[in-house]
Amino acid sequence: MSSQYVEMRDGTKLAIDIYRPKDTITGEVIKTPLPVIWMHTPYNRRYNDNRKGALTVDNYAGTASRLIKYGYVAATVDFRGLFASYGHNEGYNRGEWISSARNDAYDITEWLARQPWSNGNIGMWGCSATGGSQMQAATTAPPHLKAIFPMSFEFDVYDFRVPGGIAGARGGVRPRRPGDPSPQEIRDALAAPVDADTDSMLLKKAIAEHAGTIESEGDLPFRDSYSENLTDEDSKQWWIKSSPSTYLDQINASGIAMYMAVNWDEGSTKPGPFFAINNFTIPAKLIIGPGVHCDWATSEKLTGFDITVEERRFFDYWLKGIDNGIMDEDPVYYYTYNAPEGSEWRSAKKWPLQEEKRVEYYLGDGSLSTTEPTGINKKDRTIVTYDVRPGNVTDGKLVYETAALSEDVQVTGHPTINLWVSSTATDGDFIASIQDVAPDSTISSYNVYGQLRASMRKLAEPPYNYLGLPWHSFMQADVMPLVPGEPVELVFPILPLSMIFKAGHKIQLVISFSGRGTPRLDPAPEVTIYRDASHKSYLTLPIIE
Repeated sequence: MSSQYVEMRDGTKLAIDIYRPKDTITGEVIKTPLPVIWMHTPYNRRYNDNRKGALTVDNYAGTASRLIKYGYVAATVDFRGLFASYGHNEGYNRGEWISSARNDAYDITEWLARQPWSNGNIGMWGCSATGGSQMQAATTAPPHLKAIFPMSFEFDVYDFRVPGGIAGARGGVRPRRPGDPSPQEIRDALAAPVDADTDSMLLKKAIAEHAGTIESEGDLPFRDSYSENLTDEDSKQWWIKSSPSTYLDQINASGIAMYMAVNWDEGSTKPGPFFAINNFTIPAKLIIGPGVHCDWATSEKLTGFDITVEERRFFDYWLKGIDNGIMDEDPVYYYTYNAPEGSEWRSAKKWPLQEEKRVEYYLGDGSLSTTEPTGINKKDRTIVTYDVRPGNVTDGKLVYETAALSEDVQVTGHPTINLWVSSTATDGDFIASIQDVAPDSTISSYNVYGQLRASMRKLAEPPYNYLGLPWHSFMQADVMPLVPGEPVELVFPILPLSMIFKAGHKIQLVISFSGRGTPRLDPAPEVTIYRDASHKSYLTLPIIE
């Protein structure tokens, strides 16, 4: 491994670590030009655990170091203004979208392509923010960036940061106690100097440029909110500026091949790749595993599937020209929970699945059924309790479930929910979770929920292919407060899933009324769910027969 600074077009220097393969007999570094895969990261190019222990290249999702012995060069680069890189950062782990950093990934890619140990075919890898940094790189279309492997990235950042229009749903910057170091000071203390910086004087100069770092974009409750925190004028409308969905024309024109990956047990990062593959016209693939965010160890443990092997196949095809058949396979590969052993992994030619049948399950007296409700004045009332754990069956939540299933039911795709509601307050948060109830009453689920703030319920035409799901404008001008006691209909999507509900089990829907970001009112409001012939509330499930 070697490290150095690379100068960007504006003179700012970014720290890079470079890992090249050695000859297994002589131990000498191989000089033959090879393809390069690199990560652009806000999370420390050198140390994955931020304790100066495990190397990022060895441990971060995708583990690029495992590909080095197969004839690849790997590299990791600190974001501008973070760790050992010079410059100024705003928005922390989305800082690559600010104007001063807009072309950093372009410049690094083209620098890598010019090195004598590079054959000019460049790829990128990484998960979460480093998946998003690959999306940002694609918007500038570096000529030598041939293929990327982004995992768990956002497509529309507002949906990730303010899911369902519930500001604060993901929490915020933790308040500092007097005397505590700032997040930037903590990062600076963990920064690794480059090789030539033997006395760390260059690192100290870089850290000096970090003064004035802006950690957060601030409280931006609407899709069109302007940030008062950010100094970059072009980035003030932050959700739009930092969303890959804003740059569809540029990404599609880039021609960069993408293999997108995500896991079913993620939260609001989950939907991004599903929308991306339906809006990109470039060569694209999608895989969905059973783990949590950036967790591919679970897939390997359960089924033996190794995401790094798949990564190698993809890069071999696009960076080495090896016709291994990967692009002839179905573009979608997904895991199904509770499938018979050996059939957990399935493939599809498109998403959503072509054989999907959307079935409406109507809310009844604690029940879910395909029979439409009759009569009038049927409703359920409860007082809001402030419990931030969606899906838990506790006081203040309303529960509806099917009868015990007479046969296995496969649900694969994107559920939606239509709820007729009212409240004694002028606003409220509504959260719908889907769970599997076993015959012994054991409940299981994996982040299958949707949520919506009632005042943000206005529906609009989506600016991109939203898979036919309800899309909300979330614009400040579209806020519609509730009239206390007056019923309104809320329509919103639920995070996608692929699960077989076994015969004898029940499909359960839990409606809750508070979560992280829900303001606490005193007295707590009373909310009502309507479920009669005039106010049909129902859950729509994508059934695969």
